[in-house]
Amino acid sequence: MNGQRAVYAAVSTGLAAWLVRTAAGQLPDRRFDHLLARGPLRFLRAPNWRFFGPNPGVSDSHLLYRDITCGTAAPWREIVVTPDRPWYALAWNAGNRAPKVLFDALQVITVVATESSADMDRIAATPGYRILENYLTVRIPHEPDADHTQFMLLRAHPEHGQRHAVEPVFASEHIPLRPPRPAAATAR
Repeated sequence: MNGQRAVYAAVSTGLAAWLVRTAAGQLPDRRFDHLLARGPLRFLRAPNWRFFGPNPGVSDSHLLYRDITCGTAAPWREIVVTPDRPWYALAWNAGNRAPKVLFDALQVITVVATESSADMDRIAATPGYRILENYLTVRIPHEPDADHTQFMLLRAHPEHGQRHAVEPVFASEHIPLRPPRPAAATAR
């Protein structure tokens, strides 16, 4: 019986130490990092995810697109990048991969646009731009006669109340749309 108690006590102590180590590693303040690296808990490996630090997100990104037909642009329409999640998404969120790719592509373009003073050649060479270009031409439905599309990134900064300060970040070039394949070619 004492053997079971010793195992129970050892497992409980180990799990409690791991919980403390994990919680201390998530604090935005890094004052405990040196203790965790050299102290008795250094052998317990725990993830270090400071979700909101050191640079928390303070703005919302919006992706808009419009179709262009014979040089005439349609109104801008928004693409919802991060749809509402179901209640069980805390434990299982397999549908988060595609929105995460779009979100990361937006972040790449935003960083490069800011660093390069919106140098179109440099931005168009990024993987984020190519991902969005492909997404727009393949996954988004377009007007039947549209020959080009264009996307724009906006950043909204929530202010007091419900107002948002909105700033444009980047507008793409006109992206040619692939002509629809004939019905005979798609049947094969």
